[in-house]
Amino acid sequence: MSTPPPPIGQFLRPLRDLAAYALAGVPAVLLLVAVLDLFGADFLGRTQYSFGSFVNLATIFFPIAAVVLALGVGPVHPKARLITQVALAEYAVAAFFGLIFGVLFGVSNIASTSPGSAFLELLVRAAWLGPFALAGFAVWQIWRGVFPPAPKPQPGVYGAYQPMPPYGQQPPVYGQPPQQYGQQPPPPPGYYPPPAPFVDPTQVIPGPGGVPADRPGFGPAAQDPPRQ
Repeated sequence: MSTPPPPIGQFLRPLRDLAAYALAGVPAVLLLVAVLDLFGADFLGRTQYSFGSFVNLATIFFPIAAVVLALGVGPVHPKARLITQVALAEYAVAAFFGLIFGVLFGVSNIASTSPGSAFLELLVRAAWLGPFALAGFAVWQIWRGVFPPAPKPQPGVYGAYQPMPPYGQQPPVYGQPPQQYGQQPPPPPGYYPPPAPFVDPTQVIPGPGGVPADRPGFGPAAQDPPRQ
């Protein structure tokens, strides 16, 4: 009885990293060549046939294939975040030049000589934009789901930046509002001020001019010096 052949995944897995780099780099090179070739002699004539250089099978399926290889095949590629960013940039560049120069300028230039051909070209290019938009939106959804933006720290939360208090003011304690300048700090929890000493009104003897002659705890009041 013959043994089943080993799975081919173990032979292809070492090539996964190189394949992800290749699928992300080929569209970048093609888009760069298309942009350089667009600006030259007879600019309007070049825009008529520039749409296929920006929106084609390579620029539609290669970037999303690179993202799937980097994130969908374990283990996750160490440069998965960079590959996803490159794929998004490629879709953005292809969409900008394909819509502005390939559809707007290109179809308008064709319509100046043959309106019927311009209408047919518009239908063909709109059909190509369907899968292109679907692939770009899928990569955008993957980017938002796998690499969400870091939340911003809320004011007053531990770890957020707190400004230094003015000179002479104590720094604020975590969980308490900052104190104003010249304001006494609040007493600690459980602190009760001592009671005031009790003064018996019957012990106060009025002196000359209505000033008490004797005060408990302070001794006799000062007397006016005798007049000569």
